[in-house]
Amino acid sequence: MASISGLGSTSLNSTSSLRGYGGLASGLDRDTLIENMTYATRSKIAAQKQKKQTYQWMQEAIRNITGKVYEFSNTYTSYSSSSNLLGSKLFSRNQVTALGANSSYLSVSGSSVSADTISILGVKSLAQDAKMTSSNAVSNQIMQTGGISNDLSVETEADVVSGESLFIKYGTKMYSVTLNRGAEYDYSTPEKTAESMNKLLSNISIGNGKTLGDVMEVKENAGRMSFISKDTSGNELKLAGSTGDLLTDLGFMAAGERFELLQDARTVITADGLEAVEDAQVTQTMSLAKQLSGKQISFSYNGSIKWIELDEYDDASTLDDVKNDLQSKLNEAFGRGRIEVGLAADAGDGSKSHLTFKTTLPGGGDDNSSVLSMTAADRGVLGNHSVFGVQGGESNRLNLSASLADSGLVRGGAVDPGRGMTIKNAGGTEIDLRDYGLDWNSSVSEIINKVNETKELGIKITYQSNADRFVVQSTEQGASGEIDLSGNLADIMFGTRGTDYTTEDGKDAVILVKYAGSGEEMEITRGSNSMTIDGLNITLKGTFGYDSSGNHISDTEAVTFDAQVDVENTAKVVKEMVEAYNEIVKLINSEASQKPNRNYKPLTDEQRDELSESQIEKWETEAKKGLLFNDTDVSAFADGLRFIIPSEMRSQFEKMGITVSTNYADNGKIVFDEEAFKAALGENPDAVREAFSKEPEKREDGTVSQGGLMTNMKTIMDRYASMTGATKGILVERAGSVYAPTTVLKNGLQKKIDDVDDYIDRLTDKLKTEQDRYISQFTSLETLISQMNSQSSYLSSMFAQ
Repeated sequence: MASISGLGSTSLNSTSSLRGYGGLASGLDRDTLIENMTYATRSKIAAQKQKKQTYQWMQEAIRNITGKVYEFSNTYTSYSSSSNLLGSKLFSRNQVTALGANSSYLSVSGSSVSADTISILGVKSLAQDAKMTSSNAVSNQIMQTGGISNDLSVETEADVVSGESLFIKYGTKMYSVTLNRGAEYDYSTPEKTAESMNKLLSNISIGNGKTLGDVMEVKENAGRMSFISKDTSGNELKLAGSTGDLLTDLGFMAAGERFELLQDARTVITADGLEAVEDAQVTQTMSLAKQLSGKQISFSYNGSIKWIELDEYDDASTLDDVKNDLQSKLNEAFGRGRIEVGLAADAGDGSKSHLTFKTTLPGGGDDNSSVLSMTAADRGVLGNHSVFGVQGGESNRLNLSASLADSGLVRGGAVDPGRGMTIKNAGGTEIDLRDYGLDWNSSVSEIINKVNETKELGIKITYQSNADRFVVQSTEQGASGEIDLSGNLADIMFGTRGTDYTTEDGKDAVILVKYAGSGEEMEITRGSNSMTIDGLNITLKGTFGYDSSGNHISDTEAVTFDAQVDVENTAKVVKEMVEAYNEIVKLINSEASQKPNRNYKPLTDEQRDELSESQIEKWETEAKKGLLFNDTDVSAFADGLRFIIPSEMRSQFEKMGITVSTNYADNGKIVFDEEAFKAALGENPDAVREAFSKEPEKREDGTVSQGGLMTNMKTIMDRYASMTGATKGILVERAGSVYAPTTVLKNGLQKKIDDVDDYIDRLTDKLKTEQDRYISQFTSLETLISQMNSQSSYLSSMFAQ
């Protein structure tokens, strides 16, 4: 072995840790003597470890080959791949084009079967689903907060935890759990905070289809929070910190404590639970003035977003001061006269009012075309139990998260809780949404979703925010659909037909078609503008070939179709396949032909200790060379690939630009002429497909014809690298693969590695026995010499007298 930085040393397994003390009486270097006396056994252990490392490197080299082959097969010979060259899709005439002056009135795709036999002489009408559209704005177009005390000295409970983040370490990865604001999250009590945090945990992915909520949960008991581990895979779960004072607010740290000084017992989350040391304090009592002072609010005006910062208020301030402050800041942000801030009395004892925001025109009058919303704000301003009492996203359009009465709906004031929530369609089907678990307190979005889910009604409601209107479409296509809504709920949401909304009847698409070889023309009627006719997928975009009375214009130029193979795409796939195949050929031949450097063997543990990381890397690079030199299986695989193009089809492949390199050093690499291939594919795609995917056939004389290029590739690659079936590919059975999990611990090389491990265990036991025996013998020697020295000293002292 080459000697690098002392690698020639004979130190194999140091005995510096042997028990007892040597040489105190005799002066002998006991440890060195025992090292030399056990050298043979220690050499055997080191040799077996090197042997094991060699097997592991061989496993790695073979798995590298089978992994590349697996990826190749998955891409180019799998029927689930878009780049599959064994199937017919890439060689089919599936690039269909509409031809003629009127071709812009439709688009086409699909099969080439009928492309040459069909023509479209005209489009009489386009399909249209029955539709209802609101004539006017359906909301009052005022953005309004909840009721707020006119006196800002009034104290309320303020949220102190939303928006903060908790950091959880699971295994080696860190995850951030942010206490998001939103209608579905509530932090008003410890119990509701625990519920909200569990929702958040279930939304944080940790891989393998699992979430953080699958491995931990938050519990609350009498105001005390605890984190519980549900992990079953053995990964450690820990608190890793938080933003702000979140851990203190949740009770896991006492006031003034520093997280970095906590013991592991205060941060490790176990199945028994990590319990907080104090009760959670998720809210704090403070005045409205304090809650609003200096807070920032984000307003969006027609897509332009600006943040404004409120003034500092004191207990003498009123809601009117806030209104004036907002008006001044919004004037500055978006321009004077565009947004009007007002106060509306709350329907109560008169102590509260609503802040209102309305878009206006600078010259005077309402601006019904502009959209204003509050998109975000500092903690406590928006969200559940906030000062403004509305969610982020509240706008001067219909509030889909609120009830009909509170949504800003123009007719929302007509809601009568004592009446049914009925809606009836044109076919006479009537439902009451109360029978589906909803009531007048349900949100607008819940009502819309339930109506849309109820198939018997046959309608779909959409709210268009910018236009501030409802659109109702029939789910029945074309002329089959009809819109005629009635019922208490329909009246409140949509109003009166003809006054508040208009309807359009459903219509069918009608096209005039002619088939080649037949003088017959026929009109085809469909309920949709997208239709399939004899394998052609046609989408209509406009009408042509008919006059205003619906009569066909006889001299209209027909739309015809041409189908071609997508030559560019198929050539691109074949080129990429050839490149990937050549890389595999290069890799396999390189492994089989590279000679090993006998001067480099796997390093022993002691040799590794003497080298730097870069020296180890360089050494092992050399040691890994030639592990598969002249390997029977790998060489056979290389030989199989060398003759991948069937000999009886080589001239055919040469015409389509695919040949085997004549350079012997290329070891059978494929040479690809892209232009020649494109020409062959465009001329006869069926012949190219046959050359690629032909199956071997038994001839009348008993011989078997050779298969196509990709068929041969699949056969050879499956023989050596198949990951499926009871018996896997030769190389997979030998080294295993992560793509065939059952083979990872059950393969030929792993059996050898396990046998080496067993032998190392026996040698290690033998070494310990030898060391114990020699230690015992040296100890006896030391004892004897010590006794002799003692007697000698005694006799010397006697004669000295």
